[in-house]
Amino acid sequence: MKTTLILVLLLSLITIPGLAESADSADSADSATSADLAGSTGLVIGGGGPMPTLMFLNLEDLNGSITVAGYPQINQVLFANGGGGYIGQLDGLRIGGFGLSGDTVSNSGSRSVSFDLAYGGIMVEKAVSNDDEFTVVLGTLLGLGSLDLRFISDIPVSFEDAVANPFVSSMSKEFFAVQPYIAFESKPFSWMWARLQLGFLWTLADQWTFEDAEFAGPPRTLGGLTASLMLRFGGGGRFPLDNLEAAIEALDNLELDSDSNEPDHADAAEDAETE
Repeated sequence: MKTTLILVLLLSLITIPGLAESADSADSADSATSADLAGSTGLVIGGGGPMPTLMFLNLEDLNGSITVAGYPQINQVLFANGGGGYIGQLDGLRIGGFGLSGDTVSNSGSRSVSFDLAYGGIMVEKAVSNDDEFTVVLGTLLGLGSLDLRFISDIPVSFEDAVANPFVSSMSKEFFAVQPYIAFESKPFSWMWARLQLGFLWTLADQWTFEDAEFAGPPRTLGGLTASLMLRFGGGGRFPLDNLEAAIEALDNLELDSDSNEPDHADAAEDAETE
């Protein structure tokens, strides 16, 4: 994790505006570069918060299979709760992650189906900001998730009835998730950012598992549009390059001092012979 944070900070320094500007002559280029290094700053932000999400899933294959067996259709609009966060540049590269989970239950008479979905992963994104108040973001999430189905075929009327008949059947499957998205950020308060994120979730799923058994079944792939609202709590700050240069210089001086303080074995031997 520390390595990731260091890489993000270095990338934010590399993309600071003005460092790559050319000058009319070599002398003016040197002076401009020195001025930039002395006074330029890179704005690094970070934080996280809740991320309620609406998912519009394509469950036609799954609903077609379970309705044939006499069960009600699963609602294809799913509300999911979760959260996310990131660190990076206000205008540049960021890295972070988020996780979501949601469930819905469909009933028809004595039969019901519960559908649970959960997924999360790492997100990498590029932000473009025209000022400190509005930002457009393009990104992708790569992660893992799981689906859980629970079928109830009837309600038992007695203990003996519940034991004699299999009223409940549960199964689950795991999947790989890819979710490209576009987001729009604004800053209603100095201590909070609001982020509207629109994306498309695409998954590639494994087989269903029921205890130790495995078998194929829909959906093999699962996709749909997503709409999220993230409230990010966190701050940011300038990363001054002159402070970075001062720290590097201090570190070099410290190494030089430690080298000069090391005893010279040849001189020590010479002093011993003299005595």
